Amino acid sequence: MKNKALYLYLALACFVGIILIFIFDGYIGLYDTLVMDNGQYPQKVEADQWSPERYGYLANTGVERGGRVDFTYTVENHRFSEYGETVSVTLWHNQDKLSDILTQTVTVKTFDKAEVKWSLDAESLVPPGYPSDINYNVSVVITRGDIERRALLSINPSPFVPKPVPAVPPR
Repeated sequence: MKNKALYLYLALACFVGIILIFIFDGYIGLYDTLVMDNGQYPQKVEADQWSPERYGYLANTGVERGGRVDFTYTVENHRFSEYGETVSVTLWHNQDKLSDILTQTVTVKTFDKAEVKWSLDAESLVPPGYPSDINYNVSVVITRGDIERRALLSINPSPFVPKPVPAVPPR
């Protein structure tokens, strides 16, 4: 009788251990998210949505010319040690680097999170002389250590092109 209870407790301990392994395995680690807010609707890219091979497309958002997009990149540390790394953001069009937006060192305490925020003005990204009725795509590349994340910013033409008002002749 004594041995039966011992085996029951041992089986329960193993069962609880397996459950704890699944909980910790799904929770412990580093997670990064990106929120892209174009003023109409914010779009959130979760940690498991970064892979274009899995979803078939890059994370993307659109903005009209003359608009602005606010970005919030969040690094969540679900580990038992502090995490520190340099985050850099660059803009690319096709294979051409347009500019470096920011480079910032992020330090995240144990089981905490840190945010990096920046904004992009759509009109300043479109080169002068680019046709006003054609989309212009910019890749936002976020590098954290040796991890690279990409999001596509599509700058759409304005729904209408304002025509200049002719001057009123003096009377």
